[in-house]
Amino acid sequence: MPDSLLCNGDITAEDVAQMDLATKCRLKRERLFEDSLLRKLHPKFYHEHFMKYPVLHINFSRCKGNTLGDFIVNIGGSIRNTVHTWLKEYRLQQKDAELPEFERLNRLVRTYERISEEPEDTAAKYKNLPLRMFEALSDFVAEVDGRYILLVDEYDIPFTSIYLAKWNKDDKQAARNLMKLLYQTMLKDNDNLIKGVLFGVFEVPLTEMGSGANNIKEIRMVPTDEKDIRASILTADCPHSRDGLDALTDSFWFNAKEVEQMLDQSTSWCAKVADYKMFIMDQIRE
Repeated sequence: MPDSLLCNGDITAEDVAQMDLATKCRLKRERLFEDSLLRKLHPKFYHEHFMKYPVLHINFSRCKGNTLGDFIVNIGGSIRNTVHTWLKEYRLQQKDAELPEFERLNRLVRTYERISEEPEDTAAKYKNLPLRMFEALSDFVAEVDGRYILLVDEYDIPFTSIYLAKWNKDDKQAARNLMKLLYQTMLKDNDNLIKGVLFGVFEVPLTEMGSGANNIKEIRMVPTDEKDIRASILTADCPHSRDGLDALTDSFWFNAKEVEQMLDQSTSWCAKVADYKMFIMDQIRE
């Protein structure tokens, strides 16, 4: 978000220029929730929890592999990417680099970097390394910034990759065991966790995720009954979309009006978009 969007009736360009980075960051994040249902309908809750907790974000979108070793390296790579983000922020803040958790995390990352360069059959022997990396990252974040919220993108990709893989039976079972143990460590046996949020496309049976999935609450894009999250926006006093769309679109996705506006704008450079506009809008409304 450019700094210019922070300017309004109370904040001028000169005010923005004099702000420190932390203030700009907070104001930009507040702007994201400016017209959200959460802020309008539950202001007390919003102000009580807004920017109060660190967020640990892990993306499993690339967790595929031609072999078990390749799969393990990619799982570890997803966690390694999150580790790099946190270590970079830690160094920028010039905090004490002598923390035991900091050294432990650095040591495991160096081990991962070495193993990722080795043959795939060698990497397959280090099935527990991604788990150890996450445990070290979890302890590090909790020590530096306190208990956190875990956000896992594409949580289903590892499971669908295992299902579609042309591996032998033992390798598939080893990969499933790794993911079960990893999710159990993330979601159940984790004293550092406040709340976990998993995003995905395909529904993964809870048995595939082990005991870590016992306390998961599902929120579907397609409503299943009147108690579904969709009902909350239908009865809301000031729904952002004004047409009873799924409540999640209020803060995370595009609603029907916004999609229609983008389609109209796209026709200026691609006339064929207009041919599909009616079909797209009908699908959304259904």
